[in-house]
Amino acid sequence: MTAIHDFAAQLKAHVGARGVPAQIEIERGAIRKFAVATGDPSPLHHGDVAPPTYVAALRSPLPVLPQPATPFRSHLHTDDEIELYATLHPGDVVTVVCELTDVFVKEGRHGPMLFEQVTFRATRDGEPVSTVAWTEVRHG
Repeated sequence: MTAIHDFAAQLKAHVGARGVPAQIEIERGAIRKFAVATGDPSPLHHGDVAPPTYVAALRSPLPVLPQPATPFRSHLHTDDEIELYATLHPGDVVTVVCELTDVFVKEGRHGPMLFEQVTFRATRDGEPVSTVAWTEVRHG
C-alpha cells in the first residue's frame, strides 16, 4: 500500500459527506459574462436565460475532508458530467449542496493516481435544477 492508497481509504470513509448549502442568486451580469467567456453566440444567453452549461459554475462549500500528510505533485480537473432539469433566469435563487460521491485509485505510468468526484446539486424552490459531477485527479 502506498500513501495514496492509504489516503484514498481515508477519503472513502467520507463518501456521502455534504458541505454547507449555499444560496445563490442568478445575476444577469454573471450570465452575460459566462456567455462571453464561453463564446456563446446566442443573444438569449447574454442576459435573459442562462446557457445550459452555466450550472457548472454554481458552487457551494466542500464537505470537511481529511487532508493528505504530504502534498500531491499535481492536481487536475478531468471532467464534468451535467444533468440539467430546468432553465435558469436572472433573479432565480438556487440552493447548491456539494457531496463527495466517489473516490478511487488507478495506476498510471508514473504511479497511482487518486480520483475524487464531488457532485453539486442545485434546486430552486425545492425542485431539482441540475446535478454536476466534478472529477479531479491527483498524482503523488
